[in-house]
Amino acid sequence: IIAVAVIWIANPPEEEEKPPGPPPKEVKEIKLVGSVHGGGSPNYLGGASSVQVAGEYAYVASFVDSALSVFDISDPSNPTIVSVVSGAGAPNYLGGASSVYLYKNYAYVASYMDDALSIFDISDPRNPKIVGVISGAGAPNYLDGADSVYVAEDYAYVAAFDDKALSIIDVSDPRNPKYVGSIAGKASPYLDGASAVCISEGYGYIATAGDDALSVMDLHDPTNPKHIATARGAGYPNFLDGATGVTVDGKYAYVVAMYDNSLTIFDISDPTAPLYVGNVHCIGSPSYLKGASWIDVSGGYAYVTSARDNALSVFDVSDPSDPTLVDTIYGAGPPNFLKGAWSVDVSGGYAYVASFEDASLSIFKIVTK
Repeated sequence: IIAVAVIWIANPPEEEEKPPGPPPKEVKEIKLVGSVHGGGSPNYLGGASSVQVAGEYAYVASFVDSALSVFDISDPSNPTIVSVVSGAGAPNYLGGASSVYLYKNYAYVASYMDDALSIFDISDPRNPKIVGVISGAGAPNYLDGADSVYVAEDYAYVAAFDDKALSIIDVSDPRNPKYVGSIAGKASPYLDGASAVCISEGYGYIATAGDDALSVMDLHDPTNPKHIATARGAGYPNFLDGATGVTVDGKYAYVVAMYDNSLTIFDISDPTAPLYVGNVHCIGSPSYLKGASWIDVSGGYAYVTSARDNALSVFDVSDPSDPTLVDTIYGAGPPNFLKGAWSVDVSGGYAYVASFEDASLSIFKIVTK
């Protein structure tokens, strides 16, 4: 949703007012255009858990293969492996790689089994190089079960599932990541099973599978994060049982919950009081949200992967109080390779999906009217 405010002033500048840009394109459907799959060499997509796209390359973190794989996607119909870094423990600390986030010329990978955040220089995508690592369960780093990472303004924010924590790392020097702060605990601050984190305007939004919650943290002082609000509860009205993914777009937070098979939307214009505004939940037809696992929002549409329905579903969220199904594509194995669909990233008119059980990266064209 794009909000436009026009303010009249007594002495406007002499330049002409620019006309508004074109409205967002209306999505009609999604169509498979290409895929690549296979655990171990050469693709190392075993347990593909997270995908992010930058330019002509897709970066996939794979839990089972303990790997970060890089694919050339300049031809979306033929994604091609160009490089891999892998291995649990030193030097890469990719054991149970579960989340990848791209920031500047670096890939940040959270690894569940290695309790680690690894940083790779990807200025040459064909030759990623490890430059920094920070690891350790409990004090001082609180990275036990590192499950999700988000980077903003030279800080990496890691949701640590087993430490029930949000850990904050200074990455202004990627070669020397430094712990600066954390907040942890089940019940208040409701971080049991911290599964996903998204940062927006100095606030952290964390989906927690154990506490069935969306927890909000004030992060304006990264050394002293503060819990300021929580929306929680399985079933009606919040449908947050097993909350696994969260993203923020404008003044709304979008949360998917694996056990409530749902997408729930909250108004966060006041971060201290997230307000439920809309929800869709379904097993099988028509929305295919069983095991809803991840979400990306782009151009007024929400793209949701569902690990048990083996699906990618698209919803029109231009009216957040009434998310409306636009299209769904599903199916394990060929041709869609969506078994255990676990992560989605939308970029350049395509949706890129990493699927855990099919060990795959599938690429779908977003067809507009």
